[in-house]
Amino acid sequence: MTKNPIVTPQDAWRILAESIVPLPAGNVPLERAAGGWLTAPLAPRSAMDGFALRAADVTAPGTLLTVVGEVAAGSDLDPPLPPGACVRIFTGANVPRAADAVVPVEATTSKSFRTNPTDPEVGINTSCRPGDHIFGQGETARQGEILLPAGTRLGPRQLAVAAATGQTDVPIHDRPRVVVLNTGEELLEAGRPAGAHHTRNSNGPFLVAAVAAAGFTEVRRATVPDAADRTAAAFADALAAADAVILTGGISAGRHDYVPGALAAAGVEIAFRGVAIKPGKPQLFGRGPGGNVVFGLPGNPLSSLVGFYEFVLPALRRLAGCPLDRCRPRLQVPLACEWSHHGDRALVLPARLDDSGGRTMALPCPAVGSADLATGGRVDGAVLMPPRCGTLAAGTVVPFRPWWEGTSC
Repeated sequence: MTKNPIVTPQDAWRILAESIVPLPAGNVPLERAAGGWLTAPLAPRSAMDGFALRAADVTAPGTLLTVVGEVAAGSDLDPPLPPGACVRIFTGANVPRAADAVVPVEATTSKSFRTNPTDPEVGINTSCRPGDHIFGQGETARQGEILLPAGTRLGPRQLAVAAATGQTDVPIHDRPRVVVLNTGEELLEAGRPAGAHHTRNSNGPFLVAAVAAAGFTEVRRATVPDAADRTAAAFADALAAADAVILTGGISAGRHDYVPGALAAAGVEIAFRGVAIKPGKPQLFGRGPGGNVVFGLPGNPLSSLVGFYEFVLPALRRLAGCPLDRCRPRLQVPLACEWSHHGDRALVLPARLDDSGGRTMALPCPAVGSADLATGGRVDGAVLMPPRCGTLAAGTVVPFRPWWEGTSC
């Protein structure tokens, strides 16, 4: 069997999905949580250390309740609450769905709440009403309501919900640190005079902007000349600093393509080295010895753009905790005109969404070639066509991949 064979687009995504595990989670202040994915459901939370219970079970001061569990802040536990029972709860913890009130520990007979919390039962020394000492219950949520499920991406509206329940921080996955490496002696940055042998570096600015627009703002890039030692050193530095490294150019087997050697020297295990799509065939994916992920994209700008939206961006979303079924959003839209495809590779056909006729349709905008970046700047995404699909009539409903960064999940 050929090592690192060319794979179908479906197999490429399957390999990515099986290889990538979301980054660790932690509590992040609300003002820094935009764009993150919740690791636990957001529900009404306790405003006090104390006991969560049913208010109706407290018939009079001195009522004894059986302690049947404990819920700490950040826990996703939802213990059942039989009649006459309560659970020990800490400030900021999700209130169990069966409870409708919290009684502060100071209003109970508990003497060892924090030092030795083993009381089998506790006396409630006060009366209580539904909603007591629960952030958000009543004005924002009903008893037991999950406001935002785990896996929700936090935008401005979701953060407003969190703030309304009195939370100062939320549990989200870490967002990936990304390094973009462009390879090639011919690459020239904007603002510098170009010679006949130069190519303007468009892949670098595109990738940095696209990664940042997707909410992954810890991103940096470097341009590496075609030299084996400098390529290896730059890649080793990137691998040490990033959760994900995106390489453009130099991934073939030409005399001046030094990326394969740099990957091998760093211990990167390559899963695939080509995808049967057009444009964008020369792509690779691998894992570093520390679990980092490595993507290799073609040097041609449109091919690089296709590879980013088809595979790299969904993989970055997955690293950040996006549920698998939402990492690669796509629409179903009718074609605005007839189109034929008889090639052996899946076709990623740039298109814009046109609603001028009162119905949103995909209008193909075919590229002149894999370097036709101007087409990429005029479209909304791409129609996805399988190999040898033949002629599709106008009005045929086809899958459409939006080329959107920050609002796709």
